[in-house]
Amino acid sequence: MKKLLIIAAIAAAAIGTYFFSPAQKSPASYNVLDYIPADTPIFSGQLEPFPLKDYLSSAPVMPNRSEQQLLDDLYSQNNPKLDFFLNIFTTYQNSLQDPELLIKTFGFPEQLRGYFYTLGLLPVLKIEIENPQAVWDLLDKNELASGFMHSKGTLQSLDYRSYQLTDEGDSPQIELIVAIDKGLLTVTLNTPYTQPALLATALGLSKVENSLAASGQIEEILSTHNFKQSSVAFINHTELLKGFSTVNGNQLASDISTLEKQYRQASPFAAIRNAQCESELLGIAANWPRTVFGYTELAVSAEQSTLAAAGVVESNNQRILKALQSIRGYIPEYVTDLEQSLLAVGFGFDINQLAASLNDILYDLQSPAYLCQPLAELQHKLSQSGGSIAMLAMGTSMANGVKGISLGLFDYSIKQLNHAPALASLDALLTISADNPQQIFNSVKIFSPELQQVELSDNGEEIDLTAILPIPAQYSLAPKLAIKGQQLLIYSGEKSKKIAASLSSGPLNKNGMFKLSLDFKRMFTPIATAAQLAGQSIPEEAMFLRDYDARMKMGLDINPQGIILDSYINNKAAN
Repeated sequence: MKKLLIIAAIAAAAIGTYFFSPAQKSPASYNVLDYIPADTPIFSGQLEPFPLKDYLSSAPVMPNRSEQQLLDDLYSQNNPKLDFFLNIFTTYQNSLQDPELLIKTFGFPEQLRGYFYTLGLLPVLKIEIENPQAVWDLLDKNELASGFMHSKGTLQSLDYRSYQLTDEGDSPQIELIVAIDKGLLTVTLNTPYTQPALLATALGLSKVENSLAASGQIEEILSTHNFKQSSVAFINHTELLKGFSTVNGNQLASDISTLEKQYRQASPFAAIRNAQCESELLGIAANWPRTVFGYTELAVSAEQSTLAAAGVVESNNQRILKALQSIRGYIPEYVTDLEQSLLAVGFGFDINQLAASLNDILYDLQSPAYLCQPLAELQHKLSQSGGSIAMLAMGTSMANGVKGISLGLFDYSIKQLNHAPALASLDALLTISADNPQQIFNSVKIFSPELQQVELSDNGEEIDLTAILPIPAQYSLAPKLAIKGQQLLIYSGEKSKKIAASLSSGPLNKNGMFKLSLDFKRMFTPIATAAQLAGQSIPEEAMFLRDYDARMKMGLDINPQGIILDSYINNKAAN
């Protein structure tokens, strides 16, 4: 079974790594969503053609030595099945550097659509293919190289290839199925419990009665979260919990029950497979129904690509959402300004609301009192955490009024000092946003003997920290301390001084919980310089990051729909 898990992982990577998310095109009347049940627990779909060739041209792939070492170790096992999938994966990895070669080798169109979903326990991957013969040639080549051969199968006149993943005598027997029809490559599994009708649905031969296309789920997700029409994905918590807590509540539940009966295995879900647990778990799912994903921005050319996406853990639990929203704090604009910062991070939190918010969340998690045993046990453990919240409230009293802490790095350079690399200059800013920053400074002074004689006014006047802190003169650093408006600031450098001045006015409006930005090229170029000055060889990964012209942002926040994690990346092709 251990071998099978390794093979399955490599197979999934080899054939499914394409997600940056037809010679014969899919007919206009053919809609993949007609073959996906509305109760599918997991779905990901590139609904509009993704400009694969242009994206790869504008977004180089970073080398990964640890991954290569893992591949070498796996190759050393001399397992024909494993080698077959490793060969495909390696071909894919090597082709990423040349978009033309990738498209030619795998038969992809320059712009493609792809889908991944489950029919109960059965995973299904579909990718548009422009040149089917390229796929068969690739498989044939690697069969000959590895000695791992396919067998042929037919279902409703559709021919497919079957690759036996399990060893003879293993139970259950699992086959990897590969087929091409209507311009789509389908990769799925076949097992003893997979009914022919279900396999026919997976291969796109039989529509389902209650389909994802007819359910309106896709349209509702796109509209609710303002996602682009091009792509959407979701994890349906309701269907997952229904699959675990019922015997035949959906296809997932039926598949699990069939497996347990066929192999006479004790159910790992026995403790929750009763009417009480089903009712209570589905009640929880009603409050947290799905996790959804989609693009919020998509602009791709061969010279430059910009992708912004968001994932939202949807919630209908207004008490918890309100409690989480009350914790939100203030994060300065410079944290997400990629024109100014090399690296910036901000944590927004209203420290005064933290204990009350956690109490509200704890109260909600304990009501109503559950009768389902696993849930009741969890509630009992939660009930014992009230004292921790009280201690937290006491511990945060010294930070009264704090709304956030942020740090920005705007520039830095490296020089050689005594035959070793050293910091030559630093332009950076630390911001503590608070209702009363002078009170925060006075609290900090208690723990710092060097600062106890410092009197800091709230009129914006700066104090030179070089006269207080032991900073060696050779580093040419002159950090300043000041209060500007509602910000306690420590900064060094001209850029940070200007940004600090811009923070002196304006209210501390709640605008987030966490934000991070990074300019790869500007951030890692001095690091490569430091390695050269130290006479060290620069790793391939470091060289890549030095030349990687890309900027990224990510953040965590709470909105009326739930908990949202957003990301943004802009790539520019190498000159």
